[in-house]
Amino acid sequence: MGREAAGGYLSAHIRTGVRSRDRGRICYNKGTNPPQDIKLREALRSKRVAVAVGVAALFILGLAFNTWFAVLNRTGFGVDYKPFYAGSHLAGTGHAYDMDALQKAGAAGGVSSRLPVVIYGHKILSGLPYGEAHSIWMAGTVVALVAFAAFWPGTRRLLMGMALVWSIPAALMLLYGQDSPIWLMFFTAALLLIERKRPWSAGVVFSLCICKFHLSLGIPILLAAQKRWKTMIAGTIGTVVWIGACFLIEGPQWPLRYWEMSKIGVFNPAAGRMPTLHGIASWLPWTVVTETVLAGALVLILWVTLRHTHDLGTAGAAAIAGGLLLSPHAYANELVLLIPLAVLTFQRPNVPSWLKGWAVLLLSPAPVLLLVTPEPWLGQVFIAAFAVTAIIALKPNPLSEATAGDAQGAT
Repeated sequence: MGREAAGGYLSAHIRTGVRSRDRGRICYNKGTNPPQDIKLREALRSKRVAVAVGVAALFILGLAFNTWFAVLNRTGFGVDYKPFYAGSHLAGTGHAYDMDALQKAGAAGGVSSRLPVVIYGHKILSGLPYGEAHSIWMAGTVVALVAFAAFWPGTRRLLMGMALVWSIPAALMLLYGQDSPIWLMFFTAALLLIERKRPWSAGVVFSLCICKFHLSLGIPILLAAQKRWKTMIAGTIGTVVWIGACFLIEGPQWPLRYWEMSKIGVFNPAAGRMPTLHGIASWLPWTVVTETVLAGALVLILWVTLRHTHDLGTAGAAAIAGGLLLSPHAYANELVLLIPLAVLTFQRPNVPSWLKGWAVLLLSPAPVLLLVTPEPWLGQVFIAAFAVTAIIALKPNPLSEATAGDAQGAT
């Protein structure tokens, strides 16, 4: 064999050897990567399992805590549902606001504080014994609270659920037999209808919030500030229809009788402990003037903020928080209305850490505990200051960055 031929053979042999080694390396890599990938997937899966277990534990602890709290306060079980149940028996008789008739019907010292059309709607349960009716009512309010937490626009369901199971106000609502969960469900449904471009239907659903009309003062501010005229027109027509039905059900004298009942002490007890501007003003001189000035300032803040807030979940959270502060009648259980604002404040990326911490404190038992101390004004100021600060901190499309970040993280 010649030198050139030998050189060519040697080069070919070296190249073949290199390819063989490369193929061997490739085969080796292919043989070792799958176990590494499997280990990585297993690690990620185990991490997800650990997180899921932790979240489930927090949910269970929250439910256990509020169950324990409800047991400690079991003397208040059904305290608001009893007059509601008794009033539904009397709706349509002209005696729905007759104190003596209510006591005979089983109001147990309570008063009928709902409009005739609302208590008349409860007649579907008034034919059942009290225990069965109360059980069905509780189940319905639980479903309403879950729907509110699950479908509020723009919020993370996990955070809403966590806030709800740890919420003492939510436990109080269920314990007392309040209809505020139904109100929250109606408000949430109306927001979803607006989001789905059904303004007329949204207005009709908003009109159902007449069941707690004193909490609904933020609704017209929201609709007018955002120029949702179709929804406002439908809501106004619906509200007029419901008020007209009140006259048909209870007669032309019902507004006067309702007004007279509202003057009874048990109708509006402990104004000094209300988490509202009315409650704060009750501790200050010139109560009426002070409340009027504070309410005017809050309406202005809401108007300016809602005009520039295009995210419906955030706008709705500001509206119900403002409605709570403006309400002349609200107690600790109504603090559930602040859950959307607190959750949105916590989850927005452009919010300072101190405000997020304040939101967590608001969701804790601290506000309720402050309201029952000898100095309840501390809790009132804590609650009102957070609500106003969080509303002012809102910016146009505040969740856009968070939504984009979530989408990128999911990818």
